[in-house]
Amino acid sequence: MANFSIAFTPEAEIEALQAYFWYEIQKAALGEDFKICIDLKIESLKKNPKTSGYIYKNIRASKIKRFPYNLIYRVFNSQIQVIAIFHQSRNPKEWRKRI
Repeated sequence: MANFSIAFTPEAEIEALQAYFWYEIQKAALGEDFKICIDLKIESLKKNPKTSGYIYKNIRASKIKRFPYNLIYRVFNSQIQVIAIFHQSRNPKEWRKRI
């Protein structure tokens, strides 16, 4: 099976950057650890995006290792659209407004 391509919504990019900088302020290199965990999750999803369960209609969520975040996404043909990098304590209605 071929790898899927990835596309981030602008909101997901902003969330990832905000979390990265927040973790960097908390502890040096922790933001970089967060980024590495996101990159590893993305590489895993590119190989097999259907391993994560549905959480809403055609939307799936996959937990980011070591951090209280989920990568919220949907699959279109051979593309994965990342809708949110979403902290698990936030109200899910926030990301649902984007779909």
